[in-house]
Amino acid sequence: MPAPVVDAKGINLHLKSGATSLHILRDVDLTLLSGEVTAIVGPSGSGKTSLLMVLSGLEQASSGAITVAGTDIARLNEDQLAIFRRNALGILFQNFHLIPSLTALENVALTLEIAEPSLPWPEIQSRAAAALGDVGLAARLTHLPSALSGGEQQRVGLARAIVGNPKLLLADEPTGNLDQETGAHVIELMFGIARERGTAILLITHDPSLAKKADRQLRMNEGHLSERVPA
Repeated sequence: MPAPVVDAKGINLHLKSGATSLHILRDVDLTLLSGEVTAIVGPSGSGKTSLLMVLSGLEQASSGAITVAGTDIARLNEDQLAIFRRNALGILFQNFHLIPSLTALENVALTLEIAEPSLPWPEIQSRAAAALGDVGLAARLTHLPSALSGGEQQRVGLARAIVGNPKLLLADEPTGNLDQETGAHVIELMFGIARERGTAILLITHDPSLAKKADRQLRMNEGHLSERVPA
């Protein structure tokens, strides 16, 4: 049986707020498999986004062990973590975070250029164009973000997240700024591409209907992660 993409055990996170120490994550265990889509639901402030930050190495856990794509991220320094994120992770945000002065192709290509600087520019362009084609934007390569709809901008974001073939895709409320129909389309694209490529997805959402589309549903409450019990 292949090793899990994510194997996290006993994760705790304490953060300072003035003189107070806040216990954000409490003994969290999480395993994610290749090609598996896992959704986390729960109230605001329960620790969902903090968990994504810890798994990406953007926040250091106070205790516990985390292996992502075979790497013990606690052993990495900041430079090594940056390389790890470029090579192993894709991240999709609620806000699109596209560079306004770059075309759709250039936004996606920039990510690949940073991750694999030795690649020749024609190959970078070709792979970026292919990723945009995968999300249905082959006719929008030269469009600036201002000329794209919200759904199209999020699809550019998805192309950017998957262009490097990451082992793990972290999605934080990716449909939060989209209408229901457009959001559902983006999710279907994301799930389909990730399952085809064997990418593990960890999705944060407040939308129960979206969470039901995942292979597994978890619930975060006051820093504790547990299996979600269907209503």
